[in-house]
Amino acid sequence: MGSKEQPNDATVAKFIEHLRKNKMSEETIRAYSSDVKGFLQHSGPLQRPSGRCSSDLDSIVAMQTKDIEEYLSNLARAGSSYSSVRRTSYALKNFFLFLVHQGAMKNNPAYALRVTPAHSDVLSTDQIVSIFHYLHRRQASTEQGETVRHQRDDLILFLMIFYGVRQNQVCALKLSTLEANDKSVSLIISTLSTLRLHAQVLRKLRSYLQSRKSNSDVIFLDALGKKPLDYWSIRHSLNDLSQALQLDCSPKALYHTFLSLQQHQEIREPLISKVLSIGTTLKHGAIPNA
Repeated sequence: MGSKEQPNDATVAKFIEHLRKNKMSEETIRAYSSDVKGFLQHSGPLQRPSGRCSSDLDSIVAMQTKDIEEYLSNLARAGSSYSSVRRTSYALKNFFLFLVHQGAMKNNPAYALRVTPAHSDVLSTDQIVSIFHYLHRRQASTEQGETVRHQRDDLILFLMIFYGVRQNQVCALKLSTLEANDKSVSLIISTLSTLRLHAQVLRKLRSYLQSRKSNSDVIFLDALGKKPLDYWSIRHSLNDLSQALQLDCSPKALYHTFLSLQQHQEIREPLISKVLSIGTTLKHGAIPNA
């Protein structure tokens, strides 16, 4: 019994014939054919408002750049290597260019695709959640210094992972740079960067400032609350966290994680909510000097 022809097979067959006419190697043709079929099978036929499915070619022609970018991102998140994802992008560029030359569509939606290698040190969502669970547990310490330290580190890690605040910027943050209006409170990071603080982050900040028992304008102080936290003290805290959790919590890894989350808001926003839901029973007070 013969195998059933899959959707879009006729179009892909014409594309393969086009590649052979252009003297591409059989190895490249096989790879491109597999890549294009994988994309089309994943995308599936479009559904018209009437409820009837569009034709195979209509489904292909309706593809947009965002559909292709999402597919490539899913490949990378699923574990495909950079070289494999890049080859798939080339295959799709050639495929849609072929359709443009055939007159089936006016523009190539894959023309402007840029594939950049994923950083191997980007933390996963589970690893990020584990960091904040650990910091919350450590806040339950009977030693006041340890409690304050981990309240502080909880805030620092949040700012670095979700807002992209760099290690040297953390040291310079001051209460006097907080700007409040009727609806929100923002923190000035630099002349070019201002962060609107999430309400739960603001409550965490209030709790930390109340616990540290200092009138210093500098937000983050050492564990004793006597002097501003410096660059190397932050590095030491991150090294301790890396060792405790067996994760890469270096400033570089945290910044790469921030960049990755910025590109995937569909992951970032639910993750922020999940992290901020950890330990919401802490008591909160007013912000001194704010």
